[in-house]
Amino acid sequence: MTFQSDLDQFLAADGQDVILRRLTGTTNQVAVDCPCRAFVRGYQPKELAGGIIQGDTHVILSATDIIRAQWPGGEPVTNPPTATDPRVPRKGDRVIIEGKARTVEYASPTSVNGILHRIDLTVRG
Repeated sequence: MTFQSDLDQFLAADGQDVILRRLTGTTNQVAVDCPCRAFVRGYQPKELAGGIIQGDTHVILSATDIIRAQWPGGEPVTNPPTATDPRVPRKGDRVIIEGKARTVEYASPTSVNGILHRIDLTVRG
Protein backbone atom coordinates (compact mmCIF):
# COMPACT_ATOMS: atom_id res chain seq x y z
CA MET A 1 0.00 0.00 0.00
CA THR A 2 1.08 3.53 -0.66
CA PHE A 3 -0.02 6.86 0.70
CA GLN A 4 -1.94 7.49 -2.54
CA SER A 5 -3.67 4.11 -2.71
CA ASP A 6 -4.64 4.34 1.00
CA LEU A 7 -6.26 7.73 0.37
CA ASP A 8 -8.00 6.49 -2.79
CA GLN A 9 -9.38 3.44 -0.93
CA PHE A 10 -10.59 5.62 1.93
CA LEU A 11 -12.39 7.98 -0.48
CA ALA A 12 -13.90 5.05 -2.42
CA ALA A 13 -15.35 3.62 0.80
CA ASP A 14 -16.23 6.73 2.80
CA GLY A 15 -16.27 9.58 0.30
CA GLN A 16 -18.89 10.96 -2.02
CA ASP A 17 -19.00 12.08 -5.64
CA VAL A 18 -18.37 15.78 -6.25
CA ILE A 19 -17.50 17.87 -9.28
CA LEU A 20 -14.51 20.17 -9.30
CA ARG A 21 -15.16 23.13 -11.62
CA ARG A 22 -13.01 25.93 -13.00
CA LEU A 23 -14.56 28.66 -15.13
CA THR A 24 -12.33 29.89 -17.95
CA GLY A 25 -12.70 32.87 -20.25
CA THR A 26 -14.02 36.34 -19.53
CA THR A 27 -17.12 37.20 -21.56
CA ASN A 28 -18.15 33.69 -22.60
CA GLN A 29 -17.08 31.57 -19.66
CA VAL A 30 -16.69 27.83 -20.10
CA ALA A 31 -16.85 25.36 -17.20
CA VAL A 32 -14.06 22.79 -17.07
CA ASP A 33 -15.34 19.97 -14.83
CA CYS A 34 -13.63 17.04 -13.15
CA PRO A 35 -15.68 14.37 -11.34
CA CYS A 36 -13.91 13.39 -8.12
CA ARG A 37 -14.39 11.33 -4.99
CA ALA A 38 -14.07 13.47 -1.88
CA PHE A 39 -14.50 13.37 1.86
CA VAL A 40 -16.78 16.25 2.85
CA ARG A 41 -17.45 17.49 6.37
CA GLY A 42 -18.43 20.66 8.15
CA TYR A 43 -16.07 22.43 10.51
CA GLN A 44 -16.55 22.05 14.25
CA PRO A 45 -17.15 25.23 16.29
CA LYS A 46 -13.64 25.01 17.81
CA GLU A 47 -12.17 25.06 14.26
CA LEU A 48 -13.78 28.41 13.37
CA ALA A 49 -10.67 30.59 13.21
CA GLY A 50 -8.26 32.01 10.67
CA GLY A 51 -10.91 32.96 8.12
CA ILE A 52 -13.02 29.80 8.53
CA ILE A 53 -16.62 30.73 9.29
CA GLN A 54 -19.75 28.84 10.29
CA GLY A 55 -21.15 27.08 7.23
CA ASP A 56 -17.76 26.51 5.57
CA THR A 57 -16.99 22.95 4.52
CA HIS A 58 -13.75 20.95 4.55
CA VAL A 59 -13.23 18.87 1.40
CA ILE A 60 -10.44 16.31 1.00
CA LEU A 61 -9.56 15.29 -2.57
CA SER A 62 -7.08 12.80 -3.92
CA ALA A 63 -5.02 14.03 -6.86
CA THR A 64 -5.71 10.73 -8.66
CA ASP A 65 -8.97 11.83 -10.33
CA ILE A 66 -7.55 15.26 -11.20
CA ILE A 67 -4.41 13.80 -12.78
CA ARG A 68 -6.37 11.11 -14.63
CA ALA A 69 -8.70 13.76 -16.14
CA GLN A 70 -5.76 16.09 -16.86
CA TRP A 71 -7.80 18.82 -15.21
CA PRO A 72 -7.99 21.69 -15.98
CA GLY A 73 -5.99 21.18 -19.19
CA GLY A 74 -4.25 23.84 -21.22
CA GLU A 75 -1.64 24.78 -18.61
CA PRO A 76 1.69 22.97 -18.27
CA VAL A 77 2.48 21.23 -15.02
CA THR A 78 5.95 21.74 -13.62
CA ASN A 79 7.79 18.90 -11.99
CA PRO A 80 7.90 19.09 -9.02
CA PRO A 81 4.62 21.00 -8.62
CA THR A 82 4.87 24.61 -7.53
CA ALA A 83 2.56 26.88 -5.57
CA THR A 84 0.89 27.74 -8.87
CA ASP A 85 0.30 24.14 -9.98
CA PRO A 86 -2.78 24.44 -12.24
CA ARG A 87 -4.14 21.12 -10.94
CA VAL A 88 -4.60 22.60 -7.48
CA PRO A 89 -7.97 24.35 -7.17
CA ARG A 90 -7.65 28.07 -6.62
CA LYS A 91 -9.75 30.65 -4.83
CA GLY A 92 -12.92 31.13 -6.87
CA ASP A 93 -13.03 27.62 -8.35
CA ARG A 94 -16.15 25.63 -7.47
CA VAL A 95 -16.93 22.27 -5.92
CA ILE A 96 -20.40 20.90 -6.66
CA ILE A 97 -21.54 18.94 -3.60
CA GLU A 98 -24.94 17.21 -3.74
CA GLY A 99 -25.94 19.54 -6.59
CA LYS A 100 -24.95 22.75 -4.76
CA ALA A 101 -22.06 24.89 -6.03
CA ARG A 102 -19.67 26.01 -3.31
CA THR A 103 -16.75 28.37 -3.84
CA VAL A 104 -13.16 27.44 -3.02
CA GLU A 105 -11.78 29.83 -0.43
CA TYR A 106 -8.51 28.07 0.31
CA ALA A 107 -6.56 25.07 -1.00
CA SER A 108 -3.75 23.22 0.73
CA PRO A 109 -1.97 20.68 -1.50
CA THR A 110 0.18 17.87 -0.13
CA SER A 111 3.06 16.56 -2.24
CA VAL A 112 5.34 13.66 -1.37
CA ASN A 113 8.69 13.45 -3.16
CA GLY A 114 7.51 16.11 -5.61
CA ILE A 115 4.30 14.25 -6.52
CA LEU A 116 0.91 15.83 -5.84
CA HIS A 117 -1.19 13.44 -3.70
CA ARG A 118 -3.85 15.18 -1.61
CA ILE A 119 -5.66 18.50 -1.63
CA ASP A 120 -7.54 19.92 1.34
CA LEU A 121 -10.07 22.62 0.49
CA THR A 122 -12.13 25.09 2.45
CA VAL A 123 -15.30 25.82 0.48
CA ARG A 124 -18.09 28.31 1.18
CA GLY A 125 -21.65 28.70 0.04
